[in-house]
Amino acid sequence: MECPVKKISRMSAAASIAMLALGMAACSGDDGAATDDGGASAEVSTEQQQALDAAYAGLGSDLADLADVSVEQGQSLYVISCGEAVPSCSVPAAAVAEAAEAAGWEADVADGNLNSGGTGFADAVGQAVSAGADVIVPIGFPCVAAQTGFTKAHDAGVTIIGGGGVDNCDPQQWASIRYWLDGEDPDTGIWNAQGALQADYAYGKLGDDVKAVVVNATGGPWGQYLVDGFSAELDELGVDSSEAIVDTIEVSDEENGDGSYVQKVLTELLAHPEANALIIPVDGYLTGGLSQAIVQAGLDEQLLVIGRSGDESAIELITAGDSGFDATVGYASEWGAWGSVDTAIRVLAGQDAADIGEEIQVIDAENNVPDAGDYTGSIDFASLFKASWGVD
Repeated sequence: MECPVKKISRMSAAASIAMLALGMAACSGDDGAATDDGGASAEVSTEQQQALDAAYAGLGSDLADLADVSVEQGQSLYVISCGEAVPSCSVPAAAVAEAAEAAGWEADVADGNLNSGGTGFADAVGQAVSAGADVIVPIGFPCVAAQTGFTKAHDAGVTIIGGGGVDNCDPQQWASIRYWLDGEDPDTGIWNAQGALQADYAYGKLGDDVKAVVVNATGGPWGQYLVDGFSAELDELGVDSSEAIVDTIEVSDEENGDGSYVQKVLTELLAHPEANALIIPVDGYLTGGLSQAIVQAGLDEQLLVIGRSGDESAIELITAGDSGFDATVGYASEWGAWGSVDTAIRVLAGQDAADIGEEIQVIDAENNVPDAGDYTGSIDFASLFKASWGVD
């Protein structure tokens, strides 16, 4: 079944694997409550069902209040992908380029290569400046991750528009971030809300017995925002987060790039046989090898694994079942990408940036599964943006 998205603005809400599998089998007991697939409680209370309903409904906008704006033609836009090898970077980067071209602009993609060598992001920004970019949109990283590059771009008169990240440089260098929903914190709101939906789903499936290992992506501040949202929502649901979160694992961009995070996460899971949930900040961690490692280590029946993104490859694993991946918080990244171009258009036209409101909601094998491809939300956002820009 598919659940409608609530139109509201407030949050309610792999050789070492075999050894790890043996170790886990030796350390794990049968002391937990009766569970079904993914460690979820077989009986669901009224409060749990309400949390599940909130997770499936999610949050978002219908773009009904999007004002008309004139597009300044002749612009060259460069989108800086956090890493073209990762779908959560490459998909929105491609969508930014598509939106810019729909607006009549030239568009190119520069690959930040997951900040390879600590300079990948700044190098990509420099590439855009050297190529004569008028507008730069960084995907998946904050200002401080490429501060020298952004400072040079700003000084060169380039208009820098957030692609979901924050301008945490001092002084700030971006013309605007991308805004989400009215009433939400412009820097943290969408991330907190996504973490909260992960908590709603975990509580809905596990009740008061949540014992979660949480992975924090340290390559940008958004990773902590997700953790904060998860923790705060558990507390709101009456579950003491200090007890429910049994471990927090920090994963850097470098560990993501070389794949070493898989071993790191599995080792920590071995140290916490009481854990019944694994909270992941990016689906790419799971599709990049972690879900397979979870199955090979025999942990898939013990853990409720919740990701975040809604990439096609992730949804395929979720719907396949028995894959070490149970659910994800889908967010309409392509919608948000078009929103960054909309923000750029309005800034260049002297308007205030609009609230974009891309939808977020939990996807599992039976709920909110797209007909095909990545999760994109429930409305034809591209047509609505183009209509407000006055283009076909």
